[in-house]
Amino acid sequence: MSVVAGVKPQDEIEAMLAIQMGAIHQATMMMARRLNHVKSLPQQDSAERALYKLARTFTSQVETLKRYRSKADQTVRVERVEVNEGGQAIVGNVQNGGRSDDKK
Repeated sequence: MSVVAGVKPQDEIEAMLAIQMGAIHQATMMMARRLNHVKSLPQQDSAERALYKLARTFTSQVETLKRYRSKADQTVRVERVEVNEGGQAIVGNVQNGGRSDDKK
C-alpha cells in the first residue's frame, strides 16, 4: 500500500496501475531472492527469465503512468528547414483537418 500512497493516484486508473506496480515489484523481489538460492542451472535460467520479465513489466508500468499523467498534446519541433527556389514555407501552427467536401 505504500507504493499506492507514493504514486498519489489522481483517479481510479492511476490507482489500479499503482496497485499493479506494487504487486509486480513484490513479485520481482521474490524472484530476486529465489535467484540467490537456486540449486541447479535450469532453476537459475527460469528465475532469471522471470526476473527479467517482471523488471521489464515494472518499467513499462512506470512509463505508462508517465504517459497517462502527461495528457499533453504532442509537440514537434523543427530544427532546420530548407526552402528551394520557387518553394514556400509556412511558419506557425498547422492543423490538418483533412479534405473539405467542397474541394472535389
